[in-house]
Amino acid sequence: MNKKELLLQKIARAKELAARGEDLTSADIAEANKLSDEIATLKFEVNSAEATARQLSGLAGSAGRHTSGDGEASGTLGQRFIGSSAYKSFREANPHGVAKGTPINIAAKSIGELRMKDNTINTVDQGNVLPVRLPGIDDLTYRRPTTFLDLITIGTATSASLQYRQLVSITNNAGVVGEARTTTGTNKAGGLKPLSTLTTQTKNVTAFTYADGVEITNQELSDDGALVTLIDSVLTQNVNLEKERVVLSGAGTDDEPAGILNTDGTLLQNFNNDMVTTLRKAKTLLATSSNTVAQAVVLNPEDDEALDLLKDDNGQFYGAGPFASGPATIWGIPRVTSQIVPAGTAIMGDFSQIQLLELEPLSVLAFNQHKDYAQRNLTYLRAETRALQLIRQPAKLAIIDLSDES
Repeated sequence: MNKKELLLQKIARAKELAARGEDLTSADIAEANKLSDEIATLKFEVNSAEATARQLSGLAGSAGRHTSGDGEASGTLGQRFIGSSAYKSFREANPHGVAKGTPINIAAKSIGELRMKDNTINTVDQGNVLPVRLPGIDDLTYRRPTTFLDLITIGTATSASLQYRQLVSITNNAGVVGEARTTTGTNKAGGLKPLSTLTTQTKNVTAFTYADGVEITNQELSDDGALVTLIDSVLTQNVNLEKERVVLSGAGTDDEPAGILNTDGTLLQNFNNDMVTTLRKAKTLLATSSNTVAQAVVLNPEDDEALDLLKDDNGQFYGAGPFASGPATIWGIPRVTSQIVPAGTAIMGDFSQIQLLELEPLSVLAFNQHKDYAQRNLTYLRAETRALQLIRQPAKLAIIDLSDES
């Protein structure tokens, strides 16, 4: 008989004793107290063994690393967590909530990416904008606000470190090639195929861990709805914001990778007359320097507000002003806000060449073997993932100075 079968047997015996109500003898009471301790210990051991088994299974091959740890959970992060076998086992073992002092160890391993992957439709804007139809309304599309992480490429990796070539510049020698009439041709007219030149530099990247945790009560842990909303709001927002911070402004030290603002090779657009003119100059700079069609411009919310509040000589807001509909743009380029970008600075370019490769897909763990949590009916809920960050072509990004203070 394995531990799981023994656990079920002892739970069944506990139910038999509970059915007797007030007819319990002193021997029954002693047995019940002993069963309580044995059941708590067995629950902890069974959950720990299952978590370890899933972890080993995930290490056995990369295929299991990039899907749900159970192959069954889907939806938002919170929905995937409560749909995991780890959480389901916990709920089955504690159908009426968690008794005080019960060891808790829920390890939902590899439940997928932190961001929920949607089927995006992009027929209007160059940014990655997701149309969502409002129920009951015909021919009206509401677009979910685009975040910075929507602009970059999310992928997977199988190694904790790798060396890649970062593209610095391209010498384009493409051309029309004539038919070779001899074997001595030395140019395109003579039939010699051209060769473009790529200037690259070698970069080494390693995986970093992105994590956050919150304290929750045992009652919250036992309530599926409350748990889903907590995970989808607090944990998801915090970890996503940290990823955004690192991609944009990571220091490039041993503790974190280099972000866009600390990466060599990006273009620089100085302030020119006013914000609007400067942004238009940056669009041209990208087109002429690296043949880049700007995907989006990322602004601090204060600078985004300043653009909205611009007025003409008659004191009227430009365009439709506060009554404009649809995603905000500047010179036809979608505007995306991020509090990570310093006020007075903007970043424009093709952000899709930035890659965030997940080595260890998101895992959510809940446990109370921490401080005096078991005594206080508290549980530590933690979400974490490991990823590598690559900026393939820094010249496709322009750092823009929007301030005339110089």
